[in-house]
Amino acid sequence: PPGMTLPPGMTLPPGMTLPPGMTLPGGLPGMPARPGVPGLPGMPGFPGLPGMPGLPGMPPRPGMPGLDTEALAQMRFQQVAQEYEAVKSVGIRPEISELAEYHGLDDRATRALDEEMKKRKDTFESDLQALWIGLEGSKNPSGMLMMKLKDMRMGTFRSMTALDKKIQDFAKKNKLDAQAAVKLAEVMDKRDDVDGDLLKLEKHLERSNKPSSLMMLMLRGLREGQPVKDPEYTAAIGSRVHEKELKTSAKDRDRSRSAKRNRGKDESRGGRHDRDRRDRSRDRRRSRDRDRDRRDK
Repeated sequence: PPGMTLPPGMTLPPGMTLPPGMTLPGGLPGMPARPGVPGLPGMPGFPGLPGMPGLPGMPPRPGMPGLDTEALAQMRFQQVAQEYEAVKSVGIRPEISELAEYHGLDDRATRALDEEMKKRKDTFESDLQALWIGLEGSKNPSGMLMMKLKDMRMGTFRSMTALDKKIQDFAKKNKLDAQAAVKLAEVMDKRDDVDGDLLKLEKHLERSNKPSSLMMLMLRGLREGQPVKDPEYTAAIGSRVHEKELKTSAKDRDRSRSAKRNRGKDESRGGRHDRDRRDRSRDRRRSRDRDRDRRDK
């Protein structure tokens, strides 16, 4: 308003003018501070005013201690991973989680299995045992599981039965892989004399150094209902029969060496006995000769 003047000690920058009668109040940015008036804390750009400390999320000022961003990122990653694992396994039965972890199933297959097994409470244990065997050795366990789940929905899935337990023991004894064992169980379910067939099959498998491959070759004849014939070939190197033959041969050699040593000892003892008999006979002859000489005199 007209008549107003600048406060004492305040001046305008060079070249700057105000309308007649107008003045500026003190303390505006760019104007010198009034004497005795303290500066405003935290405002940069004013001579003698302290700077503001770094704000969270802002780069630290030079000379100020900074945070270890790499350590913070690692901590955050671990936290997110733990939260993910916790959320992923929520609601999944421990037996399903154990199966998934052992065979390396992906999340989609694991959740699909958990949902399907909730509908199969009566056969849960036997179904799970069959899956343990069926997924063993699979190159794509998640894909294999999805096929098994499809069989469950269509009603063609085979649970673990007494026959499967027998086949499992047979496979373990004859070192069959999971695929050969599963296929054998499927075929033997349609055979009449399971025990007789297994005995004959074992004679073949124990002569092979690749029993799983041989079993897969023999499955075709079994599916066609052909009888299992006795093997007509010699045992392959590295097979169970070959190893037994090696052990038997080693025992025979040991017995032969022992027999030779015993014969040598007997012959040695027999030779000494013969010498003793000859010596005694000679002594008797000499004695008789001396007696005859005395009588003649």
